[in-house]
Amino acid sequence: MVFYSKNVTGLQITDLTVPRSVRNGSNYVILDCQYALLPDDLNPNSGLVVKWFYNNSPSPVYQWIPGKKPQDLGLLRGRLDLDYRVSDHNSSMHRALFIKNPTTELSGDYKCMVSTFLREDFMTKRMVVFAPGKEMILLQKKPDLERVNITCIAQGIYPEPHMALYKDLERKTKLIINNTIVEKYYKNGAYNITASALIEDENLITPVIFECELFIPDAKYHAKKSSVFYPG
Repeated sequence: MVFYSKNVTGLQITDLTVPRSVRNGSNYVILDCQYALLPDDLNPNSGLVVKWFYNNSPSPVYQWIPGKKPQDLGLLRGRLDLDYRVSDHNSSMHRALFIKNPTTELSGDYKCMVSTFLREDFMTKRMVVFAPGKEMILLQKKPDLERVNITCIAQGIYPEPHMALYKDLERKTKLIINNTIVEKYYKNGAYNITASALIEDENLITPVIFECELFIPDAKYHAKKSSVFYPG
């Protein structure tokens, strides 16, 4: 929607819709930039143009001048549906980004700038394209009769994840395992992470549930895996 009001003192962006997080490989994601115009901004000679920028780059990744075809540029070249129309109004129909199959390298800050020869306004929001990775693996192995080694593995995650191990005694009390060692490394655009802990059997009650939790804070995503262990 585009608003026209005598109460507006100048061209103004009224809302910027950018999802906080989107799953890697989704069919599409839409970033929308709604703005209010003054009557004289509708003049074909007003110089009205909508631009989108990525991560403070001075060069736009998208540009649309009403009456002309929209352009996909830089990082978004070939990744947009340029036929998408968010409205039927000539001054706003191609203001939005329709990103096809977003992937993790598109995570970042997106700035919409709307300008004429006389006025301009902009707004920025961040979008995280997250990858939950492959299915988590939770292993238990006894190096000797008195101890058990619990190991949790997850691969192909983005952005940076966190991991923790817990023990649930008799399905009553869930306790974090404080001596957990967490290792992670970044490779080929994603993180691999492992959490492991060595626990004495005498500290466990039969049976005990071990649980591994994976967190991606920037995406507000979490997953968990559990297994039952019988000491002895």
